[in-house]
Amino acid sequence: MNDNGKNDPLPVKSKEGAESTARALIDSLAHEYGLKVDGKTVNKEFFRCAGEHGESADDSRFFLDYAVRAPLPEVEHGNAIRAMRKTLEAEGYQISGYREDKSKKPWALMDAKGGRDKFSVTVQSSDPPTRLTFIVTTPCYLPPGTKQEQVSAPAPDAIAVTPKETRRATVEPTGAAYPDSPFG
Repeated sequence: MNDNGKNDPLPVKSKEGAESTARALIDSLAHEYGLKVDGKTVNKEFFRCAGEHGESADDSRFFLDYAVRAPLPEVEHGNAIRAMRKTLEAEGYQISGYREDKSKKPWALMDAKGGRDKFSVTVQSSDPPTRLTFIVTTPCYLPPGTKQEQVSAPAPDAIAVTPKETRRATVEPTGAAYPDSPFG
């Protein structure tokens, strides 16, 4: 039975390695515009991966949401995000969302996916608008030395209807557990 790639090998990386790679990308983007991120604003959360149809495995696979802020006057947000957009596109990222619209919140926003590491990246104006927020979400990783569990494909009539972004839907908090968290 074809499992449509469900058991393709996952990339292998430790949690420390995932964090280091995410932070390196953020530092690179910030440096591109002469910014230094504020290490006191780091918010990182590791989650168990879930498949497109809610499948799960007990092999410790995980993904990381990593966020941090950098001080920047509001008048510079659009210029900074435009410069970072060019950098990401040059590194193979596809821009999936972009806006500079003062009538919306956040008014300056860019979403990108791809690159060598297959990250999802968001850079946006923060509240208060004196900072930019950087958010990186990694793909699903398997810890080093762990044997990947094979997940069975569900029967065609057993496929549940789930939100498109299922790996987050099953784990995202429903309320603001951390009021200053960019994740809500």
